[in-house]
Amino acid sequence: MKIVLHNTRKDTIPLLEYYREKGPYKGLVFVQHGYQSTKERGGDMLSLGLARLGYFVVAIDAFKHGERIQEPFVTGTEIERLAEAFVVVKRTALDLVRLHHNHYRIFETFDMIGVSLGGLVAYYLATRTTHIRKLVPVISTPDFLAQARHSLQIAGLDLDTYFTEDKLQFISSINPLNQLEKLTYKELFILCGNTDQIVPMKESVEFYNNHKTEQISLRVYDAEHTVSREMQKDIYNFIERD
Repeated sequence: MKIVLHNTRKDTIPLLEYYREKGPYKGLVFVQHGYQSTKERGGDMLSLGLARLGYFVVAIDAFKHGERIQEPFVTGTEIERLAEAFVVVKRTALDLVRLHHNHYRIFETFDMIGVSLGGLVAYYLATRTTHIRKLVPVISTPDFLAQARHSLQIAGLDLDTYFTEDKLQFISSINPLNQLEKLTYKELFILCGNTDQIVPMKESVEFYNNHKTEQISLRVYDAEHTVSREMQKDIYNFIERD
């Protein structure tokens, strides 16, 4: 069956819809790309695969990315970009809440897949809506402050030197680990790479071990910071499972 790729804007947000030419659809899935990527290349294989399975898939450009790119993601330094990353996370998650409410309410619930930075969006989104059926953070982390510290360490910089007190307070204010009572979903599937140096799996494994329930599953793959074919297959199976 033909798959339609529809590039459009809703509420001024650039987005790409993937869907079979004829419905009905099994459900709505948001697929969110990662840091300095775009809606076209941050999760396109996942989006196409899910559309072929019968889902209505929506991928948006994250705040200050893609068609709505803004500084510091044009000419800014890496430090300036890292400092802005959590503003991107919060704004993008709120954009998704608004898009579901204004344009996709025909679907009472939706699934949320986020890759890398998109996984941070997914975690934060789960604190801002009660409509998530399945939450899938991929090569990501629920610990925003630990990730901020790690990203700066990779660059050889010190967190306290390059992040102001206001910025640290902001990160803490949106950190899912500080608002676990708001984290809402039917099921959570965490996927990590055991040699991932960009987003280490340590915090995800700790989160899983500390908050293990029947609704949470975790799988560690022999992978770096990439979405492997094995991960894709497991995501499809998880989304398809009742």
